[in-house]
This record gives sequence, structure tokens and C-alpha cells, in this order.
Amino acid sequence: GGFSDYWARPSYQMDAVKHYFSVASNLPDPSLYNHTGAGIPDVSAQAENFDVVVGGGVIPVAGTSCASPTFSGVLSLLVDLRLQAGKSSLGYLNPLFYKNPSMFTDITQGNNPGCNTNGFYAAEGWDPVTGLGTANYEKMKAVIMALP
Repeated sequence: GGFSDYWARPSYQMDAVKHYFSVASNLPDPSLYNHTGAGIPDVSAQAENFDVVVGGGVIPVAGTSCASPTFSGVLSLLVDLRLQAGKSSLGYLNPLFYKNPSMFTDITQGNNPGCNTNGFYAAEGWDPVTGLGTANYEKMKAVIMALP
């Protein structure tokens, strides 16, 4: 995680990133990241010890290639509930996430070392290590099912 050199920070993310910079400690050297870019990631998911079958053998893997489909799977379950209730699918969700951060379990410890630094550190609220946090299915379900 960190801050994009390619995409500007979206308006729905402004307050969350501003809060991070007001509470963050041990920030990397300011010359190493773009203070105005979009904050990455928006959300996170557990991504350790996923078993992948390759050539008949099981290999434990980890990382974004595990977290992204895990989070997408949670969203698919929520869309299915909406469709079963006669509601529409969801569309672009990031603004909804930032308006409802309590749908996530906030991760407040840890960091993402790299580039010969300790990276960024997790903090209360959005951070460039785990975003808004990990999905809390029941809380997400309540918010998403309450939408028209």
C-alpha cells in the first residue's frame, strides 16, 4: 500500500487520508511517496496460507492474488442476497465503503516494509497498510441490504 503516482486522490477518500496523516507515526521519508495521490488499498482481506492446487500438488500461497478474490467473493454473496430480495446489484462501491467504515474490522497494528524502509504503519481508521480494514460480513450485509 501507499499513495499512487498515477491517480489523484478521489473526493470520497479525502477525509480518511487526511485523518491518517494527522495520526500516523513513523512515516517514510516524504521524498519517497506522493502525498496527494490516491491512497491504496481501499480495503484488505486475510491472505495467508491459501492452498492452491498445481499439477496435483498443494502449494500454500499468500498476497494480493488471494485477498482480491476473497473480498470479491464476499461482495458476490452480498449481491446475491440483494438479488434474492428483488433488489438491484451494487455498482461502484468505494464511496459507500468510506461512508460506512464500521462495515470493516479496522486493523491498527503492523506495517508494510519495502524500498529499504519500514514502510507505512497501520493506524486507527483508513491507512495505507490495510485500507479501511477487513470485511465484517454481518455489518456489510446490514448496510448493503438497507440500500434501496
